[in-house]
Amino acid sequence: MITARVAAGVVFVAAVLLGTLVDVPARASPLAPSVLIGDLHVHAFPADGIIPVWDVQREAARRGLDVVAITNHNRDFSVPLARATGLLRDYPIVIPSQELTAPAFHMAAIGVREMIDWRLSARAAIEKIHEQGGVAIAAHPVAISWRDNDPEALAVLDGAEVSHPMILESKQWGSELERFYTNARAVNPGIAPIGSSDYHGGAPLGICRTYLIVDEVSRAGVLDAIRGGRTVASGPGDRLIGDDANVRLVKKHLARRQPPGWGYSSSTWVALTAILALGALVVSGRGQ
Repeated sequence: MITARVAAGVVFVAAVLLGTLVDVPARASPLAPSVLIGDLHVHAFPADGIIPVWDVQREAARRGLDVVAITNHNRDFSVPLARATGLLRDYPIVIPSQELTAPAFHMAAIGVREMIDWRLSARAAIEKIHEQGGVAIAAHPVAISWRDNDPEALAVLDGAEVSHPMILESKQWGSELERFYTNARAVNPGIAPIGSSDYHGGAPLGICRTYLIVDEVSRAGVLDAIRGGRTVASGPGDRLIGDDANVRLVKKHLARRQPPGWGYSSSTWVALTAILALGALVVSGRGQ
């Protein structure tokens, strides 16, 4: 048993070290004004995803993304851990966030500094998000996950996911996402259309994504674009949803496309190996 623990420990340490070396080159940030490509609903380890934030960032670079928001369910320790390791780069932009998971709704609180209380109503939660300078996005707002239909909440939402991988699973869910977005626009014409992968480690990062028309290539620029409704939702595939003027502008910037396929980068596979080795350490420790 001791031999197994030592072997697992060696694999874990080696995988972590190798994962910092076997990597894609860092991408330089584009000049503003620009169209950035973002995935604003991403889960990471240790919490709801299977890879840590620094590997999410590297996978984002590999897939041509400029920004990711880390939105674990009502928890926020993945990004502080990543910062403590010193493994995060300056780019792509990583925005600490939260998927506010409440009984009557799921909401992506993008750019919040402190976790929002999940017991609040949607309207009250949006107010708290705005107090922190963040933006509130309805996360996969289909009937089973968004039941708070307070029109006052819809009127102050900053964005709504209209592109999500669940479209591939059910045409009904796709129709419900579009219906929610249409209803929200009726009371909130400037609401931003959002595309997100809801990435946990399965479907590719950025399979659904948001094009953000920014004046400044920064976290503040991203949040400002969402507040101003300067977004276009995309995916799965090449479908584009947004105001005509924004769609025309985005089409001029589509030379950067996400790589095809469902594969991971080599550094991501190394990270997964490290997680499995860590699991083996825990199991072997319990067996003693």
